[in-house]
Amino acid sequence: MSQTIVTTPAPLGKKLGAWLYDALISVAIYFLWVTFTSPLIRWLIGGSEDWIKDTSWREAPIYQYYMITPWILVLLYFAYNHVKSGQTVGMSAWKLRLVKTDGTKVTWLQATARAIVAIFGAGILSSVFNAQKRGWHDLLTGTRVVLMPDQDKPKK
Repeated sequence: MSQTIVTTPAPLGKKLGAWLYDALISVAIYFLWVTFTSPLIRWLIGGSEDWIKDTSWREAPIYQYYMITPWILVLLYFAYNHVKSGQTVGMSAWKLRLVKTDGTKVTWLQATARAIVAIFGAGILSSVFNAQKRGWHDLLTGTRVVLMPDQDKPKK
């Protein structure tokens, strides 16, 4: 049984819907990271008891790495899901899939590069000006977002 290559480009409205879902998940990842690890980082860095007024601890190198970590976690959320299934939670809800231009699964390099280049979803709007409805992040990474066909429901 051969796998059908889906070629229907995803419409902008569905891409924006998926982006909104995934943006909420990204905010949640960031929020959970900061909420559960900030007491630990403040303990590791030390500083005065009035840490709100004394902000010198924010200049410590460990704090700089600490603040980069949630961005890396968000990047991994996108890259892992794109490699694993071609879909993030938002894309799955809107029946979208990320594929290479030939319709096959994306690689780790493509998924990671796309997640970095597609920062804040700015490339989605550029897809309006492309005949294949590919954003600049898709053009740079050799990927595209396609609309999944509706699955026929089994008859009872």
